[in-house]
Amino acid sequence: MQKLYKSGLPFSEILQTNIIELDNRISENKASMLLIDGAVGMGKTTLGIHIGDELNKLHKLHKVELEIKSHCQLAMGGADFLKKMRICWERNLPVIIYDEAGDFSKRGAVSRFNAMLNRTFETYRGFKILVILCLPRFDILDAHLFDLQVPRGLIHIEDRNKKYADFSGYSLVGMNWIRFWSDKLAKAIRYKCYEKVSPNFRGHFLDLETQRSKQLDYISTKEKIAILQSSEVKAEGLLSYKDLSDKLAKSMIWVKKKVSELKIKENRTIKRVKYFKEDVLNRLMDLIDNN
Repeated sequence: MQKLYKSGLPFSEILQTNIIELDNRISENKASMLLIDGAVGMGKTTLGIHIGDELNKLHKLHKVELEIKSHCQLAMGGADFLKKMRICWERNLPVIIYDEAGDFSKRGAVSRFNAMLNRTFETYRGFKILVILCLPRFDILDAHLFDLQVPRGLIHIEDRNKKYADFSGYSLVGMNWIRFWSDKLAKAIRYKCYEKVSPNFRGHFLDLETQRSKQLDYISTKEKIAILQSSEVKAEGLLSYKDLSDKLAKSMIWVKKKVSELKIKENRTIKRVKYFKEDVLNRLMDLIDNN
């Protein structure tokens, strides 16, 4: 059964007013991005789904799909975001939710993420899609996006218990003041930058209904496991057929044929991709040198 307030909404009514304003900006062909930030486990993506559901409802569409094989309005990571942005545009969907899903765990990841967003928003306005970004800290975003006034609102989740979570909402002006204080405060107390600026509104939101909450947890966990496996592959120096092909300047057909002839077994298989130890590269290089 859906958890709702007396208003019939899963969040405070003041947030609905702001959602409608953002949707109106989109209909006027103005770029709009909503940011949701907060500590780990605060329910950022849950709130993003709630807002996505409400936007879909405004456009007479069903709730955001959370099936494992079909969740085109929920992107887990940067590469998934670019692919699903196109799908949402093709299907005339009004909103896409981005979950960082471990994107920022590697050096240089924030820079690559900002570069991707900047490229996306160069041609974004014509898509008429509201982008909801769920981030650990909104001020990791490039200043260029704020100069273009693309982010129009911030929902900062402050606390969460078993029944509901508390949030504060900030305008673009409020966000810029928070960014100012974030730069001024010492690193150890930088999180207090939000306390320096009065929010435009405050509110609460509830959890997703049980079934959808389980679906979201499954999608999130599955993606994080995939990221962990990918990190393990890189840490162990394992190579896929494509990696071998690129390093040897040979076709994948040639690589697969020689691996088969040499009766080399893969070291690991992840998502149907076979990975080999680095010494396989040396064996194939020796093969090329001897021919």
